[in-house]
Amino acid sequence: MNVLTFDVGGTNLRSALFDAHGELSSRREAPTPTSDSVALIAGLIAEGRTQLELASEAPRAIGLAMAGYTHTASGRVYDSPSLGLHDTLIGPPLTEALGLPVRLVNDVNAAAWAEADSAGAHNLMALFVGTGVGTGFVSNGTLVEGHRGMAAEGGHVIWRDGGLACDCGLRGCYQAYLGGNALARRAAQAGLEADAAALFAAHRAGDGRAAPAVTDALAAMDALCRMLVTLFDPERLVIAGGVGLNSPELLDTARRALDPHPLAAQAEPIPVSAAIHGTDAGLRGAALLARALLG
Repeated sequence: MNVLTFDVGGTNLRSALFDAHGELSSRREAPTPTSDSVALIAGLIAEGRTQLELASEAPRAIGLAMAGYTHTASGRVYDSPSLGLHDTLIGPPLTEALGLPVRLVNDVNAAAWAEADSAGAHNLMALFVGTGVGTGFVSNGTLVEGHRGMAAEGGHVIWRDGGLACDCGLRGCYQAYLGGNALARRAAQAGLEADAAALFAAHRAGDGRAAPAVTDALAAMDALCRMLVTLFDPERLVIAGGVGLNSPELLDTARRALDPHPLAAQAEPIPVSAAIHGTDAGLRGAALLARALLG
């Protein structure tokens, strides 16, 4: 059963077709239209129509992975700081325009589901460090989404009371110290290129201007990993997202944080690895969930 999938992040909008065997047959990527919800929905519909023209066999469902708090049943995004969305219907307009049922899911939950499926893991935590910071959890073989798709949303747990402002409107969230947008802002304030990758590169090169932001990011990564493991007891932790996958310091910090196990020194270390599917994890997870709509 062929499916069409989207992964909508704060920076990139990815679309793909997956065939009946779960193989990716077409993949496209473009900047996410973030000016308003109308532009975003129009962009999704345009990308969907392009993919449908490329399909050798018509898809039967759409998997839609999006950054933010999502509600599967209604196809609504309650809030997405990275996308500037609030109480926005996304699924129904896509169904109306493209004629296919839509399975909406938080992007990090989708990535967690794909990674758990490929790894054969029944208890897996995915930590997504990209434009923002998100977490997804698979428990006993079930994707944990919560009542409104907001379960396990670690990026907006408060790390420092009264700390830096976060895109969500709170202060001191993990995302305010670790997310790509936040790091880019701090880089610019330090007189560096406004880019998370450039910030880490400057730190590696010994540029002291990068030290405060990078030091905070690594401390936040350490604390967040320890908290996630304490709360959810996963059998493995997967790091995903553009910033997480391209910053070796973050992966190394996660490994050090969990070796030994934070709660039991005698326990085996919890494996920490980069996402098997890289930046395509959200697309693949959305495809799996969309296929489940079809029975």
